[in-house]
Formats: sequence, structure tokens, C-alpha cells
Amino acid sequence: MIGACGFATWRAIRTAQADWAASTGTLQGYQQALRIAPSDPDLLARAAIFRSDNDDEAASVDNDLRRATQLNPVNSTVLMTLGLREELAGDRAKAEADLVRAAAVDHQFKPAWTLANFYFRADQPEKSWAMLRQTLQLNPLGFDPTPVFQLCWQEAGQEGTDDSAAAPSDAAKIAAVIPSGTMSIQYLAFLMRTHRTEAALAAWPRALAAPEASASPAPAAVTAFPDFLAAAGRVPEAIKTWNELVERGIIHSGHLEPARGASIANPDFRYPLESHVFGWRLTDVPGVFASVAPGSLDLEISGDEPMAFQLLTTNAPLRPATRYRLVWKVDASSLNSPRDLGFAFQIVEQDKAATACPPLLSTSPPACEFTVKDPNKGGNALAAINLGYTRAQGTVRVSGTLHLLSVRLELVQ
Repeated sequence: MIGACGFATWRAIRTAQADWAASTGTLQGYQQALRIAPSDPDLLARAAIFRSDNDDEAASVDNDLRRATQLNPVNSTVLMTLGLREELAGDRAKAEADLVRAAAVDHQFKPAWTLANFYFRADQPEKSWAMLRQTLQLNPLGFDPTPVFQLCWQEAGQEGTDDSAAAPSDAAKIAAVIPSGTMSIQYLAFLMRTHRTEAALAAWPRALAAPEASASPAPAAVTAFPDFLAAAGRVPEAIKTWNELVERGIIHSGHLEPARGASIANPDFRYPLESHVFGWRLTDVPGVFASVAPGSLDLEISGDEPMAFQLLTTNAPLRPATRYRLVWKVDASSLNSPRDLGFAFQIVEQDKAATACPPLLSTSPPACEFTVKDPNKGGNALAAINLGYTRAQGTVRVSGTLHLLSVRLELVQ
């Protein structure tokens, strides 16, 4: 027993010495560690991988990697390193065998991803698509799928970010390997980041149907999709997706129906402010604070605000070549200057043409008329409705609370 204990102690000391030598992370350190513990499979693997990573093409590296796989057949890192070296040497059969083994013993992202890339480089699309599908079926929160999505588009022969010329069959082939649920939302986010509008529209129904889309808070890719479409000039589709989000309770707002004159999503401030394209958005202005009660947006102004600033904005989808009237209800009785001429709306259309409305607090009736141009040749136009303030020279700073009760757009017959 004493002898056994002494041997165990000696072995523990030798292992500690080898680990200390290897911890330097240098070739000399690994060589010293292997002299101390030449049969340690982990040290043998780490030393061989270190040499390979530092462009050592010697056959002894391959021999050490093969010996390490014999000592530890489930070390996927060794198998991947050996497989990639065999590929570089031109032996694709051995490379595939080792990379397949790596993916079989280790069901994490890197082995599957490495094998998918191998098949892509080897021009074996059927095997590549199968591995891409397998890779994307791994834990969707365990890795960033962006490189996998990019490889899908490369495998489909569409490497650029403009999908306007992509064949629908290519997008469909990619969509077929995207799992439902979280991954479908991550794919939508990727398509938005890479400005692939057509593919994003095709991917939208699956992303919206994912249970995760209705989480609280909802994923940013879901709630920002109407913004993405509006920025791409796809206003009708932006309206449709906005209404779908409203119907599912993901966005709390009213519906939009420009054809019937419903162009402001929250005209009576019945809903909370939304930081998205068709919601009312507050500008961060020093000295101005906002609160929303059902039926009123209360803007508290401290008197320390700048000379000129924008308070509030939203976007309204409009019928082209149509005349509109913007009307509002406001309670300024809590301001120190209830007839202050500094508050005013401005309507800015897509071509940057602007309509400056009369002062908010001195117009009778409170209204502003304008005619929409036809920049989209029959499609919905998009106009920004901005509420700003400019203090006249020589006047006191405004202070108190402005109660904004409603802002509506009416069709002028």
C-alpha cells in the first residue's frame, strides 16, 4: 500500500510538472511537457494542434495527431485538425472520414460547421445542405448562426446582399433548412441586416408564427420589421406587417388603413408610445418630460429647454395625389403662455418636400392642409409628421404642461 501511495504521489507530481511546462503555451514548453509525460493523450494532442496552428507541415505532426486519436478517439478538436490537414494535403477521402467522426463524437457547433464548410469547398452541395440543416438544428442560443446563413447563400450561388436578382428557388432552398422557432427569427434578423428584402418578406410568416415572436419583450427583429420595410420603400408591406403585429398584440396600437383614411396608428393616444416606424416617438430634449395617460400625451416643459427643438414624430402612410387635412386637439391651459406661437407641426414627405403648418395654439380651426405627391406611381406614400418648437426672439421660455389630446389626418373631398 505504501508503494502504491508513493507511486500515485510521484505520478501526481510528474503530471503537475508537465502541466506547468505546457502552460507556457510555447513549443519548448510542450516539448518539455511531453518529455515528462510522453503518454499523456491530452498533452500529445495539445502539442500537435499547437504545431499545426503555427503552420508546421511536418509529417511528425500528422503522426502525433493520429496517435492522439488512438489514445482518445472522442477528441473532436484533434479529428478536425487532422481532417483539415489531410484536405490541404489533397487526401479528401481521409479528410472527410475524420471530419465525419468529429461531428459524430461531438454534437456541438464547431464540428458540424467544419464539416459543412468542407463539403462546400469540395463542391458536394447535397452533403453540404444536409450538414447546414444539421448545424442549424443545434441549440439556437448556443452559437451565432450568421456564418451558417452566409454559407447557405453562398451554397445557393447568391453571395451578395442584393437579392433582387436571386431566383425564388434559391431562397426557398435556403428556407427549407431553417428550423422553426427561434432560428427562424434569427434568420429574419440576418436578412434584415444584409438588406435581402424579398427573402425577408418570404421568411416573415414563419418568424411571426414562432412562439418566441410573442414573448415579452418581443424579439427586436420582429417588432422592427415594419421599420425595415418602410426604409426599403416597401410601404404597403410595412403597413401589412404592422397590422399583423397589432392583431397579435405584439405591438399595442391601432390598425392602419390608408385607403379608408386611417393613416395615423395612434391618433387619440389610447396606446403607449411606440419607438417604431408608425408609432409616436419622443425626441430626447433636455428640460422636456413626457407621460401618457389614455387619451392624452402630456409634455411637461421645465423652462430649461433649447431655443428650438423637435418634440414628437410619427410616420403616416398616405394615398398619393390626395389632399389631406391634419387636425389636432390640445389643452395648453397649463402652460405659462397658453397662446405661445412656437409650437407647430411640419409634414415631410419622402422626397423631402415639407409643409409648415400654422402655429399649434393659435389656429382656428386647428388644421393644416396639404396635397401628397405621387413618388411611388400609385403606391402608398410615407410622410413624417413632426411636432417642433421654436422660441421667438425676445420672448420668455415656455414652461408648464402641454396636453396633446389627438392628432388626426382627414381626407379632403
